[in-house]
Amino acid sequence: MNNQHDDGVIKFKFNLKLTKALNEELYIQLEKWRVIFHKMGLIGEYPTNKVGYGNLSKREVSGSDAFIITGTQTGKYANLNGSYYTKITKCDLQKMSLEAHGPIAPSSESLTHYGIYKNFSHINFVFHVHHEKLWKYMLANEYDRTPQDTPYGTQEMANQVKICIGHKEQGILAMAGHTDGVISYGKNAEQAGQMLLETLKKTRT
Repeated sequence: MNNQHDDGVIKFKFNLKLTKALNEELYIQLEKWRVIFHKMGLIGEYPTNKVGYGNLSKREVSGSDAFIITGTQTGKYANLNGSYYTKITKCDLQKMSLEAHGPIAPSSESLTHYGIYKNFSHINFVFHVHHEKLWKYMLANEYDRTPQDTPYGTQEMANQVKICIGHKEQGILAMAGHTDGVISYGKNAEQAGQMLLETLKKTRT
């Protein structure tokens, strides 16, 4: 992993309505994939400065912009329960603000996830992971990518991700200006997860 990164800092304003732990049915599909990604090092914590990386989300229900997402700085944990997931109920990209209901503050990448759900009604799962070799492979092989000067966790990033996705039903993209950052997306968890695993396999050939 590359130690030169800018992860973990929440750049938006948020109002968190504290609630009890989320029910398992709200996050179980995410947790199944998160366990796999954590074992593979796609989600974790950078050892030097103890900053976590990687976040997964799912649309709460079809047709809604609300979504469930892993909480901030949870990368170090191999397994999460309902105390480490939260629900985003409202976002404003222009004002860089959001509202959340849950037991933990949302991931610093929440605005990027929201931008995808807001603009693409067919996408229900978004997985953001970190992997140096995968990231470099994608940049070297002309995969979709956001510009190098686009910082994570901003309206600009959300807009650039929108451009990358375009009319695709599912896919994967590299965040050129966010060291090691990769996003996959799809209609269901299987599409988003397999897209990551299949692309990672290509780096080993």
